[in-house]
Amino acid sequence: MSFKSPVSRAFFFYIIKLKEMKNIVVILMMIVLSTTSTFAQISEKDLSRAEKKALRKEKEEKQMEEIIQLLHSKAWVIETHTVYDRYNQSYQMNQTLNFIGVKGEEGAIQLSFDGILGWNGVGGITLEGKVTSYEVKEGKKGNTPQVNLRFQGKAGIGSARINITVISSGQATARYSGDQGDRLTFSGQLVAIGNSSVYKGQSLF
Repeated sequence: MSFKSPVSRAFFFYIIKLKEMKNIVVILMMIVLSTTSTFAQISEKDLSRAEKKALRKEKEEKQMEEIIQLLHSKAWVIETHTVYDRYNQSYQMNQTLNFIGVKGEEGAIQLSFDGILGWNGVGGITLEGKVTSYEVKEGKKGNTPQVNLRFQGKAGIGSARINITVISSGQATARYSGDQGDRLTFSGQLVAIGNSSVYKGQSLF
């Protein structure tokens, strides 16, 4: 190929140089990206190995702070998936229909079984009443937070002491001790009332 003018020759060589420069830039970018990816993989690997425990602890501490705030708010529900009787016999329950809840100075306890009508219309019994005492013990030095409350059902029915412990995942255990000697343990997830999906049946009184 021949060029009749110096300008044409110069333009041709400029195009060639431009393509060479472009190829060099692409190669350099590939090298940089490859190196960055390698460093990122090394950093993530080192982080998961050396700091995994510390990060997990930090996450659990944050979750526990949120749980303690929720307990202090007195606006929560334990959506119960398992109930234990006084002989530690376990029963799998419907979380929508079984719960212990507190809203301010009001409390509610519901126990329902699928397949029967019950006093509350949803297979069991619903007790509503007053929370006459409420104490939060914040977990320190590895201890889980606790709530000790006293519940007085309407018309004097259902008076009980309830002790609640909660771990960082929100899993809660509520031990119900009735004044008549009845004992039940509710196990489930602690959630804010606004996030709960429980359904409350008709109260006994």
